[in-house]
Amino acid sequence: MNTTQDARQACALRVRALAAGLGIFGSALFLAGSAIAGEPMPTRAEHIATPGKNPASEDGSDNIVLNPASMGYQPAPELRWTGVGCSDAPKKVGCGHSFEIATPLVFGLGTGLRMDYVQTPWTAGFPYNGYDYVWLTWALGWKLSDMFAVGVSLERSYSVDTYLDGLFGISAGLTFRPNTHFAFAAIAHDFNGPSTQGLPPNGLPVLDQSYDFAGAFRPTGRRGLEIGLDMQYLQGSDQFIPRGTLQLDIPGVGRARGDLAAAHVPNDSRRGVVGTVGLEVYLDSFSAGGGLMFGNGLGDSTSVGEYGTAAISGYFNSGVPLPKKAVSIRIEDTPDARGHIELLHKLWYLADDSRYSAVALVMRTEPASSFAHAEELADAIRVLKSRGKKVLCSLEDNGAKALYVCANADRIVVNPAGGIRYAGLRTQYLYFAGLLSKLGIKADIVRISDHKSAPEEFTNEHASDVARADHEDTLREYEAVFTKNLANGRHMSEEHVRAITKNGPFVASEARSAGLVDGYAFDDELDGVMSEMLGHDVKLHKFEDEPTWQPDTFGVRGKIGLLLVEGDMIDGRSQHIPLIDERLVGSYSMAEKIKEMREDPLIRAVVLRIESPGGSSMAADVMWRELELLAKKKPLIVSMGTVAASGGYYIASPAKTIFAEPLTITGSIGIFYGKADVSGLLQKIGVNVETYKTAPRADAESFFRPFTDEERVALGVKIHQFYDVFLDRVSRGRHMTKAEVDAVGEGRVWTGQEALDHKLVDKMGGLREALAEARRVSGLPYDAPIDLQPPPEKTLIEKAIQVVAGKDAAAATIESLPIQVRELARELAPMTLLTGDVPMARLEWVSADER
Repeated sequence: MNTTQDARQACALRVRALAAGLGIFGSALFLAGSAIAGEPMPTRAEHIATPGKNPASEDGSDNIVLNPASMGYQPAPELRWTGVGCSDAPKKVGCGHSFEIATPLVFGLGTGLRMDYVQTPWTAGFPYNGYDYVWLTWALGWKLSDMFAVGVSLERSYSVDTYLDGLFGISAGLTFRPNTHFAFAAIAHDFNGPSTQGLPPNGLPVLDQSYDFAGAFRPTGRRGLEIGLDMQYLQGSDQFIPRGTLQLDIPGVGRARGDLAAAHVPNDSRRGVVGTVGLEVYLDSFSAGGGLMFGNGLGDSTSVGEYGTAAISGYFNSGVPLPKKAVSIRIEDTPDARGHIELLHKLWYLADDSRYSAVALVMRTEPASSFAHAEELADAIRVLKSRGKKVLCSLEDNGAKALYVCANADRIVVNPAGGIRYAGLRTQYLYFAGLLSKLGIKADIVRISDHKSAPEEFTNEHASDVARADHEDTLREYEAVFTKNLANGRHMSEEHVRAITKNGPFVASEARSAGLVDGYAFDDELDGVMSEMLGHDVKLHKFEDEPTWQPDTFGVRGKIGLLLVEGDMIDGRSQHIPLIDERLVGSYSMAEKIKEMREDPLIRAVVLRIESPGGSSMAADVMWRELELLAKKKPLIVSMGTVAASGGYYIASPAKTIFAEPLTITGSIGIFYGKADVSGLLQKIGVNVETYKTAPRADAESFFRPFTDEERVALGVKIHQFYDVFLDRVSRGRHMTKAEVDAVGEGRVWTGQEALDHKLVDKMGGLREALAEARRVSGLPYDAPIDLQPPPEKTLIEKAIQVVAGKDAAAATIESLPIQVRELARELAPMTLLTGDVPMARLEWVSADER
């Protein structure tokens, strides 16, 4: 975030820039005064002037005539009017009115259309003689990258004057923005030579070829202060006309602009000078302003002109403060891992944007799928409050995760007919050995230790003593963190929280009596509740997405890579099984993304966001290798989400710093190996399998028989070899000995807080802290772009479901089934990973739930 020191430095720079602007103004007057007998600027059938703007840095609709290449940088639709008055400029051509509209398109394209109505004075001389003319210009720009853009424009003139009518010009431009400090442009205006014949009395053509070379410099790398220079060459008159520009943002007002152009610079007797000084005031997406034009280049040393401009755009400008808004975010579906990140970004944005005074979180389901995610949302609420925002939570019939999040809000209201479904925390584990036995299927598993309890859901009918103790320890950690958070947020003692928990679940009146909520409210009453919180009338506005802002920087910027690893790890390519909403992260797919980030020079640091219980140990090792290579080249920071265990922890080990939430599930450093033996099932249905082999173990991995005792002993040896590799990877990354890792390994599961105590993670914190650390170690600013990878993709099945079901696509997936059936399907899904030939580094993870 901006620090006080940064603000002071920026203010000092702007003060110095203002002084420089006054210097330019004074210099213009001096130059104009020293060339009283000078010549006006060459008269040409030009467009309406665009005072103070530089062709290399401009991002708006004026690029239609300034530089068509930069149309590719058009941030959003824009409609603009500019008027230039020259009542006291007898030799000035290019006065009148222009109307333009521009918009971005797809694939980096941007386009615009402009009409100039040019009013020439009678004193401008032949062939103008007071004849008005109109230009119609169309431009198309293509942003090849943040660094390069190309473009072209076509224009045609209309007039009753035969010299000014029917002119057709083609222009082309190139923009080069290598970084946030410098921008360059080259434009060939009317390079086809619409009218190159010299005309009396001074032998100048109506519209000849002209070439513009421009540069802009931003000392701070931001638009707050910009100095520009461009050199225009007029081929018909063989003249160079240099022009300097200065642009300065004035906080709370808008943008000041000035420029100074001169012809015949070395010749005191012929030098013509034109300067402009103006101000454009910003009011959200509307802007208006104007200024003065002066200098002997307008006719004589006493000539002055004026201009005005106004625009409505699809982007916002930082200018005159408006009354602050209160917004609402409605949550009707529990976000998945990617949706959770998007929700966090919205809350962080609202915390930073001074235009918002309050946020209402309207929760109609659980806002998080785990308590680790709930803690990140709770942290976002605390950040909002630290920025002076009021936060209201509206509940309907919610559970413990909503209560965990909202405990940090300023006020909680609940629907009068609703309640809080909380009566303590629980975890539930399903065991399928009995079911599989009835089907004639047996899970044949070899594991590193009893703590590696993932296979027990398929091998046992209930938890082993070791697994049961581990589960109970984890649940106690959950309960301790939950109770402390609720007590702190609701200003209760932990003893009181534990006492009221025994009375749950709660209807609305009971929840208020217990101090879990502050009052009741229907949806239509939320405006009133928020008005009461703020002390004045306010209407809640629905907040969807962050608005588009006038770009604060140009050129290539360093960015943070955010790599999301979500789901079970498998060898090969990533997959998504839409019918049960299971994501499988493939080693090849992820390795390619990691390599891309390593080789991308713009990505200065990578945050690895892990939402995985592990899976194939080979897949984990393939990803680990690419991450180790990445960590040698640029900072690698890990943010552990809901679960980052077993293979999920494996890939975290190369990181420079590992962040975890107190209730993140991690650890489970261990390996198991196994397969599903379906020989009993085949026997029941009358299927016989005959196998022919050249060696005793040729069919050891077959589903059609169990492991032999000798094979189980051999597998035990291999398991320990794989486990030793696991220990080696972790010990190298965590700077621990293998013995130290083994002491907290063997499949033991830890919460984030416990992992910190055992040196398996470095700091408590979520994605916000991990991104801040990545910015810090890479030297990037607080608003550095974040590149979230891999991009979301839909399978053919998902697309087909979307086409058939439309908005009700979820009804065609597992989400339409009863919750018990959904849980059963998801618990059985990992069974498909037991292929018999893949050692597994996976945790059997279930979320703590409320009841």
